[in-house]
Amino acid sequence: MLDNQLYIFVTVADKKNFSRAAELLNMTQPAISQNIHALEDYYGAKLLERSSKKVDLTQAGTVLYKYAQDILGLHRVAKRAVADLVDLVTGKLTIGASLTIGEYVLPKMLAFFARKYPDVEYSVKVGNTELIHELTRDGTIDVGLVEGVIEDSQLKIKTFLKDELVLVVPTLHPLAKRSFVFEEELRECVFVIREEGSGTRLAVSEFFEKVGFNPERVITLGSTQAIKEAVESGLGITILSKWSLRKELALGSLKPLRIKGLDIPRWFFHIQLKDKFKSRACDEFNKFITGEDLHKIMVDNKWTGA
Repeated sequence: MLDNQLYIFVTVADKKNFSRAAELLNMTQPAISQNIHALEDYYGAKLLERSSKKVDLTQAGTVLYKYAQDILGLHRVAKRAVADLVDLVTGKLTIGASLTIGEYVLPKMLAFFARKYPDVEYSVKVGNTELIHELTRDGTIDVGLVEGVIEDSQLKIKTFLKDELVLVVPTLHPLAKRSFVFEEELRECVFVIREEGSGTRLAVSEFFEKVGFNPERVITLGSTQAIKEAVESGLGITILSKWSLRKELALGSLKPLRIKGLDIPRWFFHIQLKDKFKSRACDEFNKFITGEDLHKIMVDNKWTGA
């Protein structure tokens, strides 16, 4: 019971907010308050100061916070040691993924990994690269998988899967009869692209900068699926990850085009908070996404282009 109260206390201190802690812990705010009061009664000291906007640690709370982290850390290490002894990979694994990865790459990865480690519980949070960066940095998730380039000294950042951005047009578009186009032919096209904060948006913006033009007309949508639907309906053209276009290219509902003399390669990135405790499940997942198995299971998704 005391360990659970310490975990609740640390979570409230980290989030500096009862409602955010309650959401993360899947508890009600009154239940959070009850556990904090019980902890204060046990130690005989006020641990938290509440204001209208945030929660701060008292002097006693600051002292307890350090010891609580050590105590909870030792419990995690002990649990992992026992699991290692019986050669089981168990526990919870929280993964954050940017939209393209979360919707089109991660499901296949998890299906393979879950068959190998059926006792692991998974929780997946999907958002744009900016959001996943934030959740990784504050320790909310164990592993982040993003499309956008990130620079952050508090994170470990590695590439894990190669991607390619593909220009696609509606099947009835004037350019659809071609196998490649010149960049100057795209200047007057309507582009349907992702929102600011998206890794795909950043890559597309870098491409525009590289070829030296900005589209005259741009429509911004908040998801890859919405963009594909819009392009299929003739609203404009787009540039998206090859992984997100597999079904549409197979069905022929979108036409891929090469831009003469230009490829748009990029990498997906695996990010983790440097000092965050890593469970055995997290370690095995890290080995999986940086090893050969990942490339074997994704090989049937290979896109060869026009």
